Amino acid sequence: MDVSDVTDQWAMAPPHTDREAAFVAVPDPAAAASVALDAPVRNLQMLELQVTGGATEIYLAHRPPAEAASSFDALPGKRDGDPTQVSNRRLLKEIIAQAHAAGMKVHLCADAPAVTAGDKDAFLAHVAQGIEAGADNVVVGALPAARWIADTHPDVPLVAGAPLGVSTVAYAKRLQEAYGVRRIVVPHATTLDEIAAFCALDGLEVEVPVQTGSGADCHHCRLPDQQGSGLGCRAGYQGRSAAGDGTVDLGGFLDGGSDCALCDVPSLVALGVAALQIPGRESPIIRQNAKITQMYRRALDGVAKGWSTKQTIADIDRVELTWQMGWVPRMCEQQRCRFRDTARRRAHV
Repeated sequence: MDVSDVTDQWAMAPPHTDREAAFVAVPDPAAAASVALDAPVRNLQMLELQVTGGATEIYLAHRPPAEAASSFDALPGKRDGDPTQVSNRRLLKEIIAQAHAAGMKVHLCADAPAVTAGDKDAFLAHVAQGIEAGADNVVVGALPAARWIADTHPDVPLVAGAPLGVSTVAYAKRLQEAYGVRRIVVPHATTLDEIAAFCALDGLEVEVPVQTGSGADCHHCRLPDQQGSGLGCRAGYQGRSAAGDGTVDLGGFLDGGSDCALCDVPSLVALGVAALQIPGRESPIIRQNAKITQMYRRALDGVAKGWSTKQTIADIDRVELTWQMGWVPRMCEQQRCRFRDTARRRAHV
């Protein structure tokens, strides 16, 4: 492929940190086939779009019983007016059946960060409905819930979801040995060297969220959107320079805008991750969400072809209007790089 005339967005990304640079590697092209794309689904249209976009796994949640005091997964039933859950059991079964027909694995989200003992029976009945509908495994977000499911459904694989905050290898091994967890979803701020350490554990799959907020633990900041208290996950902050001669941009240390990981897909493949997770069960524009999936499919396909990052970006630039119209100004020009040394990254909490 002639890439001499491609725009230079691929070169806009800053360098990696010293810690991560040693783990930047060129993968075996064949390894790309083993990396799944795990995409969000809440209805049949969203499923169809994600299949077209190149997803190979989906994750979903269904509505808890009416008497439940709160959601049984990591999101409320609606976010900013858009639903996050499959609306009924019949639709849940149909989505799972069609996903399986397309050769996809289905993850059932039961990853509420806390489930009270009083809700145990209702929670387990809720999980059982998803398993009976055909879900392949269950994503958990609290240790008591993991124990209940492991005891009640010992043959159902568990995934440690983001709310569990698996930030150390020792924690991951404990989940694997004591709860039967077979996959972990690493926190948003996990670095390449930390991902490499998780990938070195035998028998444990590693799923990496991509295109997520700037390293903040999404949905947990609890900042209200009001004057004097910050603007929640998209807040920006300024301070005085060390010399005291003006203000400096401190970045959005709870910034929830998307951070791109396209340029580091080859390194993630080389490290041996099992899946890349696309966010967005609550996405208001499901076609745009599926387009994100498609962009990461193009990145994985580029690895499979043995292309460099520059070649992959050139191919995307050639066929994707989304690239120049949306991705470049929002990601490349703003240096919203998930695994690079940027001002936003240094402000991670």
